Amino acid sequence: MSRLARIFQIKHFLLLNAAIWLCAGTISTTVYYSLAQDWDVAYTLRDSIRHPLAMVLAFWILSFVVFDLFIATRHYHRRWFGLFHFAMSVFFGVAHKALSYLSGLLLERLFLPQETKTWQELIILWKHTWFDITLGVAVYWVILLILMALENRHRYRNERLVAYDLRNQLSEGQLNQMKLQMQPHFLFNALNTIAMMVRKNSQDAALSMLSSLSEMLRNSLSRSRQAFIPLKDELQLIDQYLIIEKARYQDRLTVKQHIQPEALDMQVPNLILQPIVENAFKHGISQSIEPARLVISISLENNKVIMEVFNTGNQLPEGWQLQSHQGIGLRNTTNRLMQFYQGNFKFQITEREDGVLVRIVLPQVNKLQ
Repeated sequence: MSRLARIFQIKHFLLLNAAIWLCAGTISTTVYYSLAQDWDVAYTLRDSIRHPLAMVLAFWILSFVVFDLFIATRHYHRRWFGLFHFAMSVFFGVAHKALSYLSGLLLERLFLPQETKTWQELIILWKHTWFDITLGVAVYWVILLILMALENRHRYRNERLVAYDLRNQLSEGQLNQMKLQMQPHFLFNALNTIAMMVRKNSQDAALSMLSSLSEMLRNSLSRSRQAFIPLKDELQLIDQYLIIEKARYQDRLTVKQHIQPEALDMQVPNLILQPIVENAFKHGISQSIEPARLVISISLENNKVIMEVFNTGNQLPEGWQLQSHQGIGLRNTTNRLMQFYQGNFKFQITEREDGVLVRIVLPQVNKLQ
């Protein structure tokens, strides 16, 4: 693989370059032949050797010089890069004119019984067609701009890949932090409830709760490390969580779920609802001895996934603001949403008459990202 092929990550770059110049020669020959037909002028292989075949051949040979010059100067300061290549483009134009004359002469000696022009005639022709050098200068800059565009494209792709990897690493770290933050608090409450059941000789209930706790922890620890998962998988973990919480609160807790079936296959960030539901118990339901309600609503509307979690219990403290009063769980949740959606989402926490509502609005995603 050539060095440019490695730089741009384009296989067979030099073969592609040769194919482009071959196409250019073929097109030029066809155009000249068509013009000759229109003007009723004879046009044969003999006439095409010098122009355009020799001209295109010279461009192809000199294109390798442009490649090497680009590689040698691609890290120059923009000013010096421009000045250097301006000078080299003029030299390229002169070199191309000389090389096209020479290659035309050699091709004629190879394929024709006699050259159409002698060296003296070529020198005279050179003096009268010096302005053709501008064509070489223009082609030099076209080649150079294409190389610059390919390099910028490759750099942009690399930066996107690096940013994507960093984003995934950060999201994975936050995901692990959220898991670690949730498990001690939840385990303490669950094990305390199981201990109370054992003291009351409710062995069947204790065993059932231990089984549910084991299943939930197994699923939680084996959860996919993907940034996005189907909504139905997120709800499955929440259902296992709620089984244990229902056992804790028994008849004092009422849980309702209003889930639009079409939303179940939508892709959402992993563990997007779990910390919200846990906060509903930690800061709301557990802080009151009154009958409690938890309502989870999910629907699709205008290509948006709307997720709402409402809980009764304590309302927000006076002067509470999301930006300044969010804990680890909410902070990680909002940070991950910002990484994934770049501001194209809504995350709101508002008071209701008898509780608190968390509302998340995300763009609708039908497949893994």
